Amino acid sequence: MMVEHVSPYVHYYNRGVNKEAIFFSALQYEYLIQTLYRFLPKYRLQLIAYCLMPNHYHILLKHDDHKEGSKYIQRVFNTFTQAVNHQVSRVGTLFQGNVKKRFVEDDGYLATVIMYIHLNPVKSGLCNQPEQWLYSDYREWIGLKSTIRNIETERKQIFGDINSYVEMMNLEIQNTLS
Repeated sequence: MMVEHVSPYVHYYNRGVNKEAIFFSALQYEYLIQTLYRFLPKYRLQLIAYCLMPNHYHILLKHDDHKEGSKYIQRVFNTFTQAVNHQVSRVGTLFQGNVKKRFVEDDGYLATVIMYIHLNPVKSGLCNQPEQWLYSDYREWIGLKSTIRNIETERKQIFGDINSYVEMMNLEIQNTLS
């Protein structure tokens, strides 16, 4: 698979204002995941990978029109911020500045970004294995959770079969811990 010069893959990320929490309950993680999926059909893009962390998030999208990705992220996180602010009786911004984004320029970096997103909770000490973290799509990537997305096609093009991806992730975990 060849990633185009102007890559359709974009890694979006942001963190809580003052590095503070953006999630205050498990229900808020679930709400954001539902919101990610709820707005997908309204935009011409694919949600490739995501991980929601206590004070930040990572989302990898694939789209031809970069305005679509920015509009999607803005809608998802405006909706989320309003809901959280209402729920926990807070006002103001939840996130530190504008969303950051980085274009994925080649195949090797694409694989690295996906693994980075899925390994984030392990590297942060929140779990020992990425499948233990319920707020990423890693379980979908390895077939432990059903999905409405076409993850299998992306995974096969980038990593091969499920076992290949799991082996690569396990090797990366071992390298991280040693």
